[in-house]
Amino acid sequence: MELELNLIPLKIPAGYAITYNKFYDVEPVLSMDSDYFIENWGFFTEDLLQITKLKIKKGKWYIPEREEVMLLDLGWYPDSDMNGQYCLQLVDGNWNEIKSICSKDRFLIKETLEEWMEEQQ
Repeated sequence: MELELNLIPLKIPAGYAITYNKFYDVEPVLSMDSDYFIENWGFFTEDLLQITKLKIKKGKWYIPEREEVMLLDLGWYPDSDMNGQYCLQLVDGNWNEIKSICSKDRFLIKETLEEWMEEQQ
């Protein structure tokens, strides 16, 4: 029987675009072959989720130029390591960190992500 995997359900307010999403509702599984390596590592990499804050111009949504962009970026650090954790960052277009949180708890990360999007409205 094939395992069904679901993305973490997110409440995305108007004005945001998901530009990349591999944030699944799955637990890391320790590999039997190596120390601290995650067997299902594809769900625990540095690139899991990226959400871009949109802007409105002449009544239409658009992704702003790099200088004006605001991103929510999520990854697992260190990549594929059982000792790692999710790290969520709110950054500007130059990757200057506005705020961040790290946790192994994907549900805390989900709640924080949704709160940050609401705050930026």
